[in-house]
Amino acid sequence: MLFEVQGPGERGVAGRVTHGGMSSERRSHGRPVRPPRRSDTLSEREIAVLDEIAQGTPTEEVARKLHVSPHTVRTHIKNILRKLDARTRAHAVAIALSEDAIEGVGREAGD
Repeated sequence: MLFEVQGPGERGVAGRVTHGGMSSERRSHGRPVRPPRRSDTLSEREIAVLDEIAQGTPTEEVARKLHVSPHTVRTHIKNILRKLDARTRAHAVAIALSEDAIEGVGREAGD
């Protein structure tokens, strides 16, 4: 839906629906601001757990690598599933990969 936005002393400018006087396509220093992603809510530790899951690492080995108990890893996984609204571990990995929250197996940063 297009319309004209006009402020005091300004010419009208075609734009999108606004909320509170700001366009829904906000810009920061001339660059588009990306919409929030579900993976933005994950902690660094949850991302580390999710990265290990993506590599096929079993829960017990994830626990050893991160120096926590398997119970803690399972708690992180439950929180990850809830935060990402994922049904399974594989679904959570797919969401995280699609949002670039984790690297794919065999990918290095910058590939």
